[in-house]
Amino acid sequence: MKRLFLLLLVLQLTIPAWNQTDNTSDEDDAIMAVIKKETLSFFMGEYEDWKDCWAQTDDIYFEWVRSNVHHFYTDWSKLDRTLRPIITENVSNNDAYYAERTDVKIMRDGDMAWVTYRQDLSGDKSNEQRVLEKIDGAWKIIMVTVVASETFPKMESQ
Repeated sequence: MKRLFLLLLVLQLTIPAWNQTDNTSDEDDAIMAVIKKETLSFFMGEYEDWKDCWAQTDDIYFEWVRSNVHHFYTDWSKLDRTLRPIITENVSNNDAYYAERTDVKIMRDGDMAWVTYRQDLSGDKSNEQRVLEKIDGAWKIIMVTVVASETFPKMESQ
């Protein structure tokens, strides 16, 4: 009887965890699909698809840092005004590229998700994070941070 009780107790505790894992996986897949779409549409010059990945509000955050360039925007209109011509005019030559993400970590709390990863974009490596918000049932990016740390000079250890 004790074994049966213990088995029922274990099943009661683990079955909800299995269901949670499946739901988390579906949500994580949806979150990563937005991140992948945003990158792909940027490099393929698909401005409307790129724009669709974003919450188009006055409280977004975008920061891209390399040793020779720094882009920083905190509202949609300024980000849109800067990136629209880059995407539509400069990027849309359909050059081949690859994007590999490693060390992906997704943390969710309700309708907010924070994603961190290391990205190799055709040889350009960066540490990145995205914050997404679920708006009207769809995940939208509200924050991007890209730091291309390998473009900075290395400090010599003494």
